[in-house]
Amino acid sequence: MSKITPKIHPGSGQPLPPSQLTSLLSAHPIPPSLPQGKYSYGTAGFRLPAPLLPACFVRMGIFSALRSASLGGEHVGVMITASHNPEGDNGMKLADSNGGMLDAQWEEHAVSLANAGDAKQTLVYVDTLVQYIKGQHPREDGTLPRMVVHVGRDTRSHSLPLATLVVRAAQAMGATVIDHGEVSTPMLHHFVMHANGHLLPSIIPQRCNESGYYEIMALSYASLLRTGGLDAGTAADGRQYSRRDTMKTLLIDGACGIGALKIDKFRRLFGRLGAEGCTPGLPNLHTVNFPGDGPLNENCGAEFVQKQQLPPKVYSSTATKVSKQYVTSFDGDADRVVFHYEDADGRFHLLDGDKIAVLVSSFIQEELRCIDPEGQAVNCGVVQTAYANGSSTLYLKNVVKTNVVIAKTGVKFVHAAAHHNFDVGVYFEANGHGTVLFGPKFYDFIAKADAHLRGTPRYDRANIALRRLRVLPSLVNQSVGDAMSDMLLVDAILYLKGWDLSVWANLYSDMPSKQAKVKVADRTMISTNDNETEATAPAALQTALQAAMDAMAALENIKDGPKPRCFVRPSGTEDAVRVYAEANSQNGADSLASEAMMLVHKLCRGVGAPPQPFISNRL
Repeated sequence: MSKITPKIHPGSGQPLPPSQLTSLLSAHPIPPSLPQGKYSYGTAGFRLPAPLLPACFVRMGIFSALRSASLGGEHVGVMITASHNPEGDNGMKLADSNGGMLDAQWEEHAVSLANAGDAKQTLVYVDTLVQYIKGQHPREDGTLPRMVVHVGRDTRSHSLPLATLVVRAAQAMGATVIDHGEVSTPMLHHFVMHANGHLLPSIIPQRCNESGYYEIMALSYASLLRTGGLDAGTAADGRQYSRRDTMKTLLIDGACGIGALKIDKFRRLFGRLGAEGCTPGLPNLHTVNFPGDGPLNENCGAEFVQKQQLPPKVYSSTATKVSKQYVTSFDGDADRVVFHYEDADGRFHLLDGDKIAVLVSSFIQEELRCIDPEGQAVNCGVVQTAYANGSSTLYLKNVVKTNVVIAKTGVKFVHAAAHHNFDVGVYFEANGHGTVLFGPKFYDFIAKADAHLRGTPRYDRANIALRRLRVLPSLVNQSVGDAMSDMLLVDAILYLKGWDLSVWANLYSDMPSKQAKVKVADRTMISTNDNETEATAPAALQTALQAAMDAMAALENIKDGPKPRCFVRPSGTEDAVRVYAEANSQNGADSLASEAMMLVHKLCRGVGAPPQPFISNRL
């Protein structure tokens, strides 16, 4: 593959005069029609209808330069995307120097600067940050440290003009801007993480551009496949490694977004691996739903498939004769992935983020135990949210025998929990966004295992486990969820296990569930505990919800297995309360959700008529 190079805009190193910054800011005033009257940075960053964003993007171009300076010149990133939102929306995600999400304290600064008011007020806040940074990084000439900002964008028509504003504003502060053009969100995060090579573990090759991203993904994936093919020969039970007929073609739904374009580029390198003849088990990759084939994220992509539990609409005409026994769906910016298939009777089966977490964590733990049978050297675990299906949680605890932590809903919360609680932390939200984080103890474990196993036979099971574990940090994008990386990881694990999607799907059966929301006068009157599994206010709400859960458990006569449960949490974007319920039948889940909705409406100042039950037999 020919090298793909970004466009570099050199920076002067110092901000433009205040008068020129004032002109730039004044040309893009904050619109008066913002929801709630201000810009908000949620778990997915800034996200609004595109016409409302220019003022925010100019200010965030300035901010990103300052964030780089505050880190002593480390590279940071700005990704222009609205992910799985409709095509008319856009947004921005900010990447810190480790490739991950923006530091919480600096997130507050970002929101304050975005809402600072007119040009004069904005420059006052900018100067406050400048003086703080100069105090943290004093230089003899009194200037700011160098500033480097990476910028990427998705395929929306308004992403280019919005990206141009970010580039102009960052340059106005004196930053060098590296413009990667149209890339996926995880690619942008990867570029930032690898640009700060001093933060990368030595086991991971440094690859800072798009060509390098494809290279590291392809080679690490191929290395993982080879541990079950020519290198390993047969499995421990004598089974020859081979790809099942149902798994030979992987159909990839690109959501009519950036992921489809990038898979198509990656496929060229992928094809070379097969042509060289040294990588067994490669599937055929068939991508559908490219930009322009249909509306972005509409009736296709991971968000639609997971929420509606329906197969995606295939807009591409090339998919008429492609098998649907092995299908994956990306979302609009390719940071989420789910799998699905149609069985012989044409029935649809979904394998969501919960199923991915079970597959990945069980594989990693199995390989770790081949080297460390007692499981004492590395603390491995899974982070879930309250939305994780109860059956998956029980399977992880009782079958995989791994630790499970429940975190607050939102990528930044589960990512932090995985980092703080485990040496190898796996997280996948049900929507398919997730990754694996490897901590220092894991890398120490690999180094010690390498020294201990050096000279052992190549087919020794512990040696094979070492080679598998050693390649994972390169294949996994640890900075953020990555549909391409996660797709390759899942495919390799299924190949090594000799499974197809039906075997994987039958590890456990999901409890039927129901999600809903109730409009309320003021969502701030509802509060929850840290992981959102229980309501703490109003005082009577949790008691009433628990009584409803107990009544459903008695009705279903559950003695063993997961019990009915429900929880409520205030929306982060509107005056509404979100409701989740699950039980051992769909009628039970619907009924429990109905009861929870009516309790919220009654106890939390619901707006409008009381919610109607989903089914007639209420508790």
